[in-house]
Amino acid sequence: MEERGYEVFPDGMGGLNGPELPPGQSGEGWAEAVNACREETGWGIENYDDEQLATLYELEVEHYECLVAEGFTPEPPPSVQAYIDSWSSRTEPPYQAFATVARGMGQGAYMSMIKLCPPPRWTYTG
Repeated sequence: MEERGYEVFPDGMGGLNGPELPPGQSGEGWAEAVNACREETGWGIENYDDEQLATLYELEVEHYECLVAEGFTPEPPPSVQAYIDSWSSRTEPPYQAFATVARGMGQGAYMSMIKLCPPPRWTYTG
């Protein structure tokens, strides 16, 4: 990203953050640079087979149960087949229980939540 003119740093969700854009400036260049880096490095593009996805699904269900036990109210997981299909379609991000709770949550509360119940995709290596 730096070679493409963007200063970046990791965010708390396993992604990248960059500088705020000045008013009126489009984020198109940022998106193009991120996509080019993904293609070159494979970062952020997981290609799992159905068996690996079924295992990851089980970990997501356990993560959902952890969040519920800690008092959070995540959206329930989809069926295993819907989860697997979501990876194939790449039209919507695959289900992650913590992401359904994190919307609108402050940084401190968010960090506390992921320490209590770490998201499985951040450590799953297939």
